[in-house]
Amino acid sequence: MDTLLIAARAVHYAATISLAGPFAFVCFVATPEPSERLRRRLLLLVLGSLVLTLVSGTGWLLVLSARFSGQPLIAVLPQGIVATVLTRTRFGQIWLARFVLVALLALCAVARHRRPGRAANWAGLVVGASTLASLAWAGHGGATPGHPGELHLAADMLHLLAAGAWLGSLIPLALLLAEAQASNGPYWAACTRLAVLRFSVLAGTSVVILFAAGLVNTWFLAGTVPTLIGTLYGRLLLAKIAIFAIMVTIAAINLLRMAPRLVPVGGGRHLTLWAAVDHLRRNALIEAGLGLCVLAIVGSLGILPPGLHTEPGWPLPFRLDLGALATRSEFLLAIVVALAGVCMVTAIAAAAAGHYRGTLIAGGGLILCLGFGGIILRPTIEPAYPTTFYALPELYADASVNRGASLYAANCALCHGTSGRGDGPAAAGLPVHPADLTASHLFAHTPGDLFWWVSNGRGDGVMPGFAGIMSANDRWDVINFIRARAAGLISRHIGPQVSATSAPAIPAFAFETGSGQQTLSGVLAAGPVLLVLFSPPPSAERLAQLAAAQTSLSAAGLKILSINLGRIGMPEMEPPPPLVGISAEVAAALALFHAPDDGGETDLMLDRAGNVRARWTRSGAAGLPDTATLAADAIRVAQLSAAPASHAGHAD
Repeated sequence: MDTLLIAARAVHYAATISLAGPFAFVCFVATPEPSERLRRRLLLLVLGSLVLTLVSGTGWLLVLSARFSGQPLIAVLPQGIVATVLTRTRFGQIWLARFVLVALLALCAVARHRRPGRAANWAGLVVGASTLASLAWAGHGGATPGHPGELHLAADMLHLLAAGAWLGSLIPLALLLAEAQASNGPYWAACTRLAVLRFSVLAGTSVVILFAAGLVNTWFLAGTVPTLIGTLYGRLLLAKIAIFAIMVTIAAINLLRMAPRLVPVGGGRHLTLWAAVDHLRRNALIEAGLGLCVLAIVGSLGILPPGLHTEPGWPLPFRLDLGALATRSEFLLAIVVALAGVCMVTAIAAAAAGHYRGTLIAGGGLILCLGFGGIILRPTIEPAYPTTFYALPELYADASVNRGASLYAANCALCHGTSGRGDGPAAAGLPVHPADLTASHLFAHTPGDLFWWVSNGRGDGVMPGFAGIMSANDRWDVINFIRARAAGLISRHIGPQVSATSAPAIPAFAFETGSGQQTLSGVLAAGPVLLVLFSPPPSAERLAQLAAAQTSLSAAGLKILSINLGRIGMPEMEPPPPLVGISAEVAAALALFHAPDDGGETDLMLDRAGNVRARWTRSGAAGLPDTATLAADAIRVAQLSAAPASHAGHAD
């Protein structure tokens, strides 16, 4: 079924482009008006594309109807499933609208053939462009919600229109060049030169639009390097980009080497005008064939989930940690990357124009840039595993942390110790000392690295794998606990000055107030939070101070959450103190961020991502912060950028 759907989509895209392309050709390329024989050939191309569009569109509709209903393909018509899809689904409504547009386009083609003219040409172009752009609603661009979805849809439409203008004009151009070769006269020589010049402008404009719109689409669907090389969607997208690059190279050869040779015979060139025309015709057909390969890939991409919605299986034994670069190195790397891009484009252009000495010079510059870039990047090379870039499927929250604590005690504490410092009862008898799971270097590894080690063990042969003992979700719970415990210990070294560097994160949790249940993430969405942790219970005087401070700090966008770690459930609310009610799980998770020697109170300033940016304790040298300090710090923390949450799922 998937093969049929891919084939139907690919043929439909190709047929729609071939249906709309001739109108772009006659409007932007073939001036003056083509000959009678060329007009007949273009009409046959449009009518043949029309048939393929209807047949492939019907096949697409039937296969999707079968998938929606779970019925065999042969049963979708007799059972009225197709009618239901057409009238009750978004795809069906788009299909009906496109059917009307295709019918109008057929009428435009016939009218243009009978009465050629600019009005008929431009009417066909408008309808053809609408037909082509409407395909965007049937793809990923039409499924992205909100205002970002509008940008994605617009980019998808521009991508389709640019592809239609370029690819759809290739076959008409080849037909015109064949007509010119057959006529072999000065009039057709002049027409050919003009047509090739106009087509070069059209193709160049299309390439720029394709590149820009492609960047937007790639950002939405496969916006990371791990996604590009670690998912099937990303690898198909890279194959599409590679074919596109080959097509651009052929187009550059046409523009820089073949087009200048379109001079009358005897002009002193190595190739005659008609030999150059023959090369251009063959190159146009090759480009069209490569375009069909691209459309076959597009047919496959449309039925796959976007790369950002799947887990990337990293195929390389290493990764680059660019965060390890110093600012100066980052600046040098940016310069090297820019120079490498210039050298690469120059080498391709020089090769296309036949300037091989320039190609060698630019290629040598590219090699030097790559070598220098490799030297800069050498300190960033880190070991990597297939799961390195997996996202956490289990929310980093109190429930997962507490489940992980129990699993850790049962499976990991024997070697790593109850404190996680590698001092468990079995540690002394091991040839390799267990890792300290409380040190800051833990966060130099991705959660996916930890998942690989917990699942498969370490290469030293000492730590066993737990894939056969714990489920995937259990292993992720253990990782959440390990990271939360390490974050709590690291947070104790954060001082009262706001830190803009990487910071440990508080697990997500829910709490109760007099107005109902809320979540930490919901409060953080409005701005920074001061999380106040009490143990033992706070005094009435301190609660009154916090209540007064909250009134003053509201203008700075700071919200205060006060939590008594020793009390479960709702606090006494008469008079209403600035306390919230928590569960036992929340208390256990937040206790990881409370030091026994804090004098009974720890204040944590959290940014919008829940990262600890500043910390005060009652027993600390700086004491507890005053209202003015909190207001100033809240304004600064609000300006810190929050890393976007990953929306990838997890595949076992």
